[in-house]
Amino acid sequence: MTQFNSRLAIVGLSIGLFFISHAVTSAEAQQRDYRFQQNLEQLQQQQQIDQLQREQQQNQLQQRLDQIQRQPTGQIQRQQQSNDLQRQLDQLQNERQQNQLQQEQQLNQLREQQRFNQPQRQQQLDHVRSQQQLQELQQQQQIDQLREQQEKIRH
Repeated sequence: MTQFNSRLAIVGLSIGLFFISHAVTSAEAQQRDYRFQQNLEQLQQQQQIDQLQREQQQNQLQQRLDQIQRQPTGQIQRQQQSNDLQRQLDQLQNERQQNQLQQEQQLNQLREQQRFNQPQRQQQLDHVRSQQQLQELQQQQQIDQLREQQEKIRH
């Protein structure tokens, strides 16, 4: 009878350990998903801030350009100032395009990392499931053995 109780305790502990390990694996996957989502949101917020700053700079330069063109100064001076501001505008637009490309690359890297983590997570889940099935089979075998022993004891 004590052997039966000890085996029953082993079965109970095995089941408990399985559920604890499964909860840890699930928590790790949720933590990775949460970190990915945080990184993605942070990148999107930074993109919006950068775009608003560039648009603000571009608007300021465009206003200065418009003011210069309305001023009754000499033609050559006005043309030079206009050209300078146009160069600054062009430079800002180029920087904007470069920043957009950079941000798209960062976003693609984040997505790629997420895609890379997906198969790993699936492998982990498959591993956990196979471990669970193995434990269930072992536990069922132990239960069957205990029942057989119990039947032998009764007879």
